[in-house]
Amino acid sequence: MHALTSPTPVVIFGSAKPVTCAVMDYARRLSEAVNAQRPGFVSLRMVEPDSPAAFIGAIAEVLRAGSIAHFQLPIEGWGNAILPGSALMAARLTTRRGRIVTTLHEWQSLNRLRHLSMIPDVLATDGFILVSRQQRESFLTTPLVGAAKKAAAPVIPIGPNIMPPRIDPQRVAEERLRLRGSGPAQAELVIGFFGVLYASKRPDILLRTLAALHRTGTKARLLVCGDFLWDKPHDREAFLSLARELDVVEWLDFRGRIDDESELMATLSAADVFLLPFTDGISTRRGSFLAVSQIARPLVSTLPERADEFAASPSLRAKIDSPATVLCPVDATPEMFADAVLAAHAHQAEAVSVDLSASWTEAAAAHLAFYDGIAAGA
Repeated sequence: MHALTSPTPVVIFGSAKPVTCAVMDYARRLSEAVNAQRPGFVSLRMVEPDSPAAFIGAIAEVLRAGSIAHFQLPIEGWGNAILPGSALMAARLTTRRGRIVTTLHEWQSLNRLRHLSMIPDVLATDGFILVSRQQRESFLTTPLVGAAKKAAAPVIPIGPNIMPPRIDPQRVAEERLRLRGSGPAQAELVIGFFGVLYASKRPDILLRTLAALHRTGTKARLLVCGDFLWDKPHDREAFLSLARELDVVEWLDFRGRIDDESELMATLSAADVFLLPFTDGISTRRGSFLAVSQIARPLVSTLPERADEFAASPSLRAKIDSPATVLCPVDATPEMFADAVLAAHAHQAEAVSVDLSASWTEAAAAHLAFYDGIAAGA
């Protein structure tokens, strides 16, 4: 690990593993957006918990320089390692200088063990950022943080991790032909999914909904653009095994992670309807939702936990209120999701796309104001 001899005013820490990690995609977008407004203000430092002394030392070095160490939690790249949940506390014990900021991308929906592992970092943090009202509301109930810190924690919505300048219509048309197929396996309907596949995205519901559509006579194909977590190597095989068990494996087009943004958005644009069956409801913190919202295709997801989840984003509210968007209860059956897919698709002509081009500019400005406030209180 290289020495950090002259840290920037803010250093965002994250995972160096080349894995599918939406939080790290977010961190890169954020640093670019902040530096566009205040050049050289933020840098990224990629570290791993495999070397505890170096990991903690990197954070301590930033703090000793009087800079802000900004953590994003949780990060899929760190898997279930316990050290990231204590690294900030360990670094803080070495110096009283600098400030610690933590963005909580999840709070109420964290599994219990990961939640407990993060307690030391939470106690060491000087200022918190939440990415949705839903998560902040839950955070306000924690006894781990004082009232003043909780009250000062802003909601700064994320921008989309995927923002291609243009979607090539010719590329979309070619992809649509490939997806539809021909002969007996030709699909009448293509269901698209984008995102990292883990429990709260319910990959099994994707397959069970596909199977439910086939039982009713709809020849649907499931397009999956995303992959499973690196530290759960058996999840992908379990997914494929379930596809075989449900007799829909030939109707599954599993692309995995697509790094080229233009290719990804062209591929997703070839789908007829998107299905995002979140266990905690659709929300502003879901980068997968933000990405597909930029495409004028019908959408099926689950009801938000808060009625005002999209109050601060009229454009996303318009997407939610579109006749081509159907939201199901979180406990909906695959048959209900299948009916919702057909209902949304019936309104495909009314599907809307959302312009989120200004979202990172707004997020960067809000972060800069927060950083300035934290630094002034040092």
